[in-house]
Amino acid sequence: MIGNTILEFYRFTLENKVKEQQVLNFYNEEEDLLDTLNDFCKYIFDNVKKYTDNQGKFRTFTLASLPKLEKENRIIYGFLDSAYTGEYGKIKDVKTNGVKYDLNKNDLFSKDFFFLVYVPKGSKYGFLVMQRKENHGVKTIIQSAFNLFMRSKGVTNYFLELRQAPLRYFMNNFFNSGILKEYKLIKNTDNGREEKIFKLNNKCVQKSDLKKNLVNLFNSKNQEEKIQFLSEDFYDEISFVLNLKGSTKTFYIKNKDKIRSNVDVSHLIEFEEGEPTLSSLVKISLEIINIAA
Repeated sequence: MIGNTILEFYRFTLENKVKEQQVLNFYNEEEDLLDTLNDFCKYIFDNVKKYTDNQGKFRTFTLASLPKLEKENRIIYGFLDSAYTGEYGKIKDVKTNGVKYDLNKNDLFSKDFFFLVYVPKGSKYGFLVMQRKENHGVKTIIQSAFNLFMRSKGVTNYFLELRQAPLRYFMNNFFNSGILKEYKLIKNTDNGREEKIFKLNNKCVQKSDLKKNLVNLFNSKNQEEKIQFLSEDFYDEISFVLNLKGSTKTFYIKNKDKIRSNVDVSHLIEFEEGEPTLSSLVKISLEIINIAA
């Protein structure tokens, strides 16, 4: 196995112009978003999306092949294809170490990676799962490309909204068994943003109490503008980092949308020739969604 297999989970809604969320299988009076998303996949497969990112790199976005639609299970899955220019390198023969091809800055460096869409019936929320590939983030382009696709169909009053979907089950694992590595106290002042960072080592005698206080604040329903911590002072935001079995995750007490929704599933899936099997990726994705939904 080469590297870890990490899945990112997003929750999506379909909203009208006044931000009203629609029932996904019955929007626009009679249309099913599952069918619309399947049509979008076919469209992107036939019409490669070309764009320039905020770093000036030319990029393309499409599908590696036509996806699989399972209407009974209300899922679509397959492999995305993301590519970008600007990489230098060499493609070498594994046996001879000889150069087979020089990669220059005008070549597209491409990666295929797994995705799954789940559109439950009778719900205003769906889920998008994507395999994480470094330098191949496509969340923003998926959202904008789908909304442009809807405009091309003449549908101008509905918009897809994608958000991180932190999974409560996995966060609880961090809360119960994770080790507090650091926390940050943040204030907004007249002179700008003020941050105090506290890194903890294994000798810190207050570590368990600090973690308990931070987790309690995270779980609190208190919606006060300022956060009081340890009865000392009030802060605009507090973040903290937990480590669990070598994996770290940063939590935000107020702005929970910033919490990354990535899950390492390497020990939960099957591999063939060093690559995750499609069937096991689909299986674990649905299992985790069922926990999160």
